[in-house]
Amino acid sequence: MQLICTIEDVFYITDRGCVVVSGIPYDFPTPVGIGAQLLIETPSGEHVRTRLVGVEMINRGKPMSNAPFSVPSNITKNQLPVGSNVFLVEDAHA
Repeated sequence: MQLICTIEDVFYITDRGCVVVSGIPYDFPTPVGIGAQLLIETPSGEHVRTRLVGVEMINRGKPMSNAPFSVPSNITKNQLPVGSNVFLVEDAHA
C-alpha cells in the first residue's frame, strides 16, 4: 500500500459522486488508473474501501501539483472527512 494523499477537501457533483482534493500527485511513482483500488483511513481510524472512477480537471486559480479524483457515487462526503489518508491498494491496470 502506498500513501497517495491526505484529503484537503471533498465536494459532491450531482449524479457523479465525490471529488477528493488534494488528489494524486503528478509525480506519484506508480501509475494510477481508473479502477484502482483505494483504502481511505479517516482520522477516527475507520476504513473505507473504494476505487477510483475518474480524474477531474479543476482550476483553483493557481497551478496544482495534484490531480483531484472521484470515487463511486455510493461513497458519501461524510465518509471522507478532511485529514483522511488515501492509500493505493493496487492498480487494476498495473
